[in-house]
Amino acid sequence: METSKEKLKREIAEAKKRLEQLEKEEKSESKNMAIKKLAEFSDEEKIKFFDKMYNSAISEVNAVIECGYHDEDCAQYGWESYIEILAKDKDLFWKYFNSLI
Repeated sequence: METSKEKLKREIAEAKKRLEQLEKEEKSESKNMAIKKLAEFSDEEKIKFFDKMYNSAISEVNAVIECGYHDEDCAQYGWESYIEILAKDKDLFWKYFNSLI
């Protein structure tokens, strides 16, 4: 026969497992709300993004040619612009992304 203490320990263990599952589901839901799947993009959006990234990259190269140096802040800005392609909503995406760290 299970004692009150043993019963409580079992219930706590079950509750911890349920909590872990709920947290996993919550993270998955956050990811699905924040990140846009490739299939959700139209060809027009893909072309527009490529054009934007190409123009940004060539602009960086031209700036280095003209100035002779590369600003480190530009690298961070470029990375942020690049990764934001995944965002359904930029604020929601960065909230989700920062929750991973």
